[in-house]
Amino acid sequence: MPGRAFTVTATLGNGSAKPWTRALLTLHAPAGWQVRATTGTGRDPLPAGATLTASWRVTPPATAAAGTQWPLSVDGTAQSPTGPLRYSAAERISTVPPAPVADAYLSDLPWVSAANGWGPVERDRSNGRKPAGDGTPISFGGVTCAKGLGVHAPSEIIYHLGGTADRFTALVGIDDFSTNQAATGAVKASVRGDGKLLFGSGRLTGAGGPVPVDVDVRGVGLLYLVVEDANANTALDHTSWALARVTVR
Repeated sequence: MPGRAFTVTATLGNGSAKPWTRALLTLHAPAGWQVRATTGTGRDPLPAGATLTASWRVTPPATAAAGTQWPLSVDGTAQSPTGPLRYSAAERISTVPPAPVADAYLSDLPWVSAANGWGPVERDRSNGRKPAGDGTPISFGGVTCAKGLGVHAPSEIIYHLGGTADRFTALVGIDDFSTNQAATGAVKASVRGDGKLLFGSGRLTGAGGPVPVDVDVRGVGLLYLVVEDANANTALDHTSWALARVTVR
């Protein structure tokens, strides 16, 4: 999130049979980003088999462009009995996508992240088996919904609302794709805003049908759509957030 600090942690391990001296971890961030070490970054000596772990609080500027990838890298250096050592590791992180500026279905917006128990999260389809787009149209009791998100427990999708939205509405439940195979699936769905629980579905089954969701999301920065298993068996837990939509004031 632009202007909001996050933590970066790195570890350097001495996998040799000899101690190292002057072991040091150094974090490199984009120009204009604030970096503050919250632990020691060096160890002297670093015994054989030991590790050095360091952490930093990193703050991107409030003006950092949304939906952009940024490079972070860490150098681990030390002196061994045979000479200097250097190891480097690089990662790319992304600032969150832009917040919605008009009413929108979530399947038409980029998400911050999408974790799913079986295959990828599907847009405007039930969750399928392997590749994106292999699910059937979203339907409950034979009634098809053109828009929505198809998932499989356990699942968590995060959207950036940036405090711009008023309400989130949807219809959530185990969809026909799962129920038509067997009625043994059971899940529970929740909606969270910046970590606060806004909605809990209770136990959902194909036989019980979907439940409506209508929550106030004013001021919410990050919206979480979560589906968890509810019967200690993740088989046939295909769930759809049908007609998932935010309205913007």
